[in-house]
Amino acid sequence: MITSPAFLLVIVAILSGTALGYRDNCSGSGLCNKGMGPNCRGAYARFSDNTVYNGYTSRTNGNCVAIYRCDGSYPGLSGAQIKNLFAPIYGGQGCKGCGSHAFNGGSYEGTLNYCSNCVDSGNPN
Repeated sequence: MITSPAFLLVIVAILSGTALGYRDNCSGSGLCNKGMGPNCRGAYARFSDNTVYNGYTSRTNGNCVAIYRCDGSYPGLSGAQIKNLFAPIYGGQGCKGCGSHAFNGGSYEGTLNYCSNCVDSGNPN
């Protein structure tokens, strides 16, 4: 049986995003910093208002990635709706760089995080 601390941390990380649901936080890569706010706002602004997103999707800007992801089935949300889901990260949560906002009981999440060599992915792309 594998019991190394690193292995256990991986298991906890996997479970925290699935079985336990998503949670609001101001966490992210160790490279996140307060100066990323404008790039991150630009990343989630790249979701197209009238496009319906029904799967894992990421949009990038500079060194920030905005990720829309869910546990299980994805509701069809418009880009305008998704943009509104990212707003609390800098609003009510008070994050300064990276962070995540959970919604629908923790089964869906919008995340802002540091990235390098970023590319958009997901549906539609």
